[in-house]
Amino acid sequence: MRKAIICLAGIALIAACSKAPTDAGKSEAAAAAASGTAASAPTTPAAPTAAVTGPPVSGTYTANGKPAALTQVTAHTDEPFDGKPVIELVFTAKDQTGDPKAGFNALFGKLGDAITVKVQPDGTVIGANIVHAGLKREGSIAISGPITMQDYHSEGGQISGHLTSGGPIDVFDEKVAIDLTFHTKAP
Repeated sequence: MRKAIICLAGIALIAACSKAPTDAGKSEAAAAAASGTAASAPTTPAAPTAAVTGPPVSGTYTANGKPAALTQVTAHTDEPFDGKPVIELVFTAKDQTGDPKAGFNALFGKLGDAITVKVQPDGTVIGANIVHAGLKREGSIAISGPITMQDYHSEGGQISGHLTSGGPIDVFDEKVAIDLTFHTKAP
């Protein structure tokens, strides 16, 4: 009898792990009821400390020595790249709350100084666009390669990380430097 209960519990565990829960609260309550313990309030996985503290964006973004004050960041689901999902992070100086086309509008300067970055699940930056009043060229400039993501985390409904150019970089004969730490709600 004991072996049968252990076997059934193992099968139930495999079945529960094979499906993504549709409602975390109900799944936790069902698991607690199955184990014979009292159901407690649903818990949320702990996100990294950096993802929930401090301003949404901090650090520096300069073009030709002129600083920009990026204060907003949002995350949006983008088209897959090389078969992998992509998140577009949109950093702006102006408020982008409720803007369904924040990335597009940022590229055309409607949200002030801005950076849009496309990131894969492991934090690999696959492309970026910059808009900055300190640039000699108007509009956005696309760059790839020198901008990287460090300490990237996407968990607990939050995305956080450190976007950096590793110091000043040359972008079409203009000096750009990016050193931003951020956290935002996942899409």
